[in-house]
Amino acid sequence: MVSLLGLLGGLGLVWIIAPWHHLNLEGLVPYPALIPCLGIVIVVAIAEWLVPSLRVPSADALARRPGRPLEWRRVGLRLCGLAATLALVAFAYWLLPEYHGDFYDPFWRFLRTVAPAAILVPFYFAWIDTRTADPHDEYLAMGLLLVRGPKAANWPLLRRHLLGWTVKAFFLPLMSVYLVNELRSLYGALEAPQSGMMDFYQVGYHLSYAVDLLFCVVGYSATIRLFDSGIRSVEPTVAGWLVALMCYQPFYSVIGRFYLQYDDGTYWDNWLAPWPAARAAWAVLIVLLASIYALCTVSFGLRFSNLTHRGIITGGPYRFSKHPAYLSKNLSWWLISVPFVSELGWSAALRNCCLLALLNLLYYARARTEERHLSRDPTYVAYALWINDHGLLRSLARIFPILAYRPPSAFYSNDIQARGDIRA
Repeated sequence: MVSLLGLLGGLGLVWIIAPWHHLNLEGLVPYPALIPCLGIVIVVAIAEWLVPSLRVPSADALARRPGRPLEWRRVGLRLCGLAATLALVAFAYWLLPEYHGDFYDPFWRFLRTVAPAAILVPFYFAWIDTRTADPHDEYLAMGLLLVRGPKAANWPLLRRHLLGWTVKAFFLPLMSVYLVNELRSLYGALEAPQSGMMDFYQVGYHLSYAVDLLFCVVGYSATIRLFDSGIRSVEPTVAGWLVALMCYQPFYSVIGRFYLQYDDGTYWDNWLAPWPAARAAWAVLIVLLASIYALCTVSFGLRFSNLTHRGIITGGPYRFSKHPAYLSKNLSWWLISVPFVSELGWSAALRNCCLLALLNLLYYARARTEERHLSRDPTYVAYALWINDHGLLRSLARIFPILAYRPPSAFYSNDIQARGDIRA
């Protein structure tokens, strides 16, 4: 419910700024797409603050009233820890050639837009210092490492901190660039004369992915305790990282071009051009799948992120499946690229189908590594077992047991389902 309110707020601001998208607003706001993102953050944060029962609080959620006296020394150490973290990220961007081209210009504009908010950081650190149950957070640990050296380091906490910032530093640039491009495509589709099904398809398709990317940028930007949206754990395995990163640029540009190029230029709209009714129904189905994919991201509210655990989501499309986003996205690729149709003959079509199936298998591996990571949380185990019995694909999982969820052996006791609080 809260996420849907945020969605309405974000879309309202997308609509409001639409008449000026073709103007050069960068002189006033270097990254105009931040406006609807802020709208989402404000609406969701206020709603969750006013009605705490609308979210599942973490163990380190902030208290509403001060619980300890303010200690400026801790604030100073946190500022040192934040400065050191940002210095490491900046060094990585400077070092890696990937970030030196024009592709990431929207991301640099994003950073220039949010840079003035840095003046609030000392006040924020001072505020949370009096409200955290345990004042020894990641930034304090980073500051202590700088001041006292390795002997005083809390290495598990620092590992989570650095891995979490690695996730953010990798995905936020991509999502901020994709958001600008998708909003541009959406506005272009809205300005085109709506004279046929394909025009409405373009609007629905780009709107779905614009919504998805709005919540992606919000999720990677709003990982702070103020919103109880911090990172609780990060994917602990190399395999989990590899299968996730392979699905994104710049890695997928190599994999998709040289190994998993599953289409040869024949797409659904060309294939179905002689049959307008079938073409219209196909377009509706693609937009429906794209909409489900977007709603999956919306369901996370302020907490969307790859490779991290920031709270178990059981509502929205996740009420019916553990991985509705992957299911809808992978199904849409079959409908869009129609790999089973090829002007080069049945052999090429069979090869295209096999290559797309391999890409689907990559996402299956992502799903399994995510399940293994999240299964450290009893709430997720209870949720996944419930999906086994009540999910949309439960019958298919009975036919193909490999699709069914299997909890870790440590969670096989009967009381685990009683402990898991499933929220729909």
